[in-house]
Amino acid sequence: MKRLLAIIPLGVALIIAACNQTPPPGNPKIIEDLSTAWNEALNTKDLETLTMIYASDARIMPPNGQMMRGAEGVRATFGAMMDAGLTGETSIEEITMQDNIAYKIGSYKIMDGDNVVDNGKFIETWVRGEDGKWRISNDIWNSDNPPAAPQRAMQGKHRMQGEGRRHQHVMIMHEVEDAERWLAAWRGEDSRHELFRSNGAAHVHTFQSEDDPNLTGLIIAVRDLQALNDMLASDEGRAAAKEDGVVADSMKVLMQAE
Repeated sequence: MKRLLAIIPLGVALIIAACNQTPPPGNPKIIEDLSTAWNEALNTKDLETLTMIYASDARIMPPNGQMMRGAEGVRATFGAMMDAGLTGETSIEEITMQDNIAYKIGSYKIMDGDNVVDNGKFIETWVRGEDGKWRISNDIWNSDNPPAAPQRAMQGKHRMQGEGRRHQHVMIMHEVEDAERWLAAWRGEDSRHELFRSNGAAHVHTFQSEDDPNLTGLIIAVRDLQALNDMLASDEGRAAAKEDGVVADSMKVLMQAE
């Protein structure tokens, strides 16, 4: 398994340029070298270089999340990881190349400092464009870990209740590292309200304990439980919670009682 190295972005760009010239197109080493450049770009937060390794119409298919396309999808997915301070390690199991198409299968770890926060497997398809350069055209990965506790709780309640109620309410209680930092994320035009509204929440109310300011919570009116569930368990959702300082192991989810 490769340890991902931190080098300056210029060095990453030079690797990309070099490995798209040599070795010959049918040699798997060209995909290995580009994969190394991808890893280094992720860990040095060089989002532009990482985006260059994807085709302009690439499909990004993260676990528990919607499929996204092109540079916008790459930046949304991996930019959130970079903003959250996450890094990664990958291991290549197999590379198969035929004409202008290649397939890569492997495994990954996502790290928060020295702590492993997720591990799983992936498959990529690569295409060689008219300019002779190889780029990722499809990127799909999924976790080896079971769903997070909030996801299991919501799924169970959803199955019991069915679709009879237009809106149901979910209460999430948790501690945060800094209450002002957490509250700031819920203010303004581009706030967490927008993230939740676009993922199944009709509206969200924030709460804070007077005795313990870092004890906070949400009451969510849910119109699409599955969409909210998927967002909370996705890389984007976990990255948002980390960015806002949510203490993950303090989280409790309460479902609306009958």
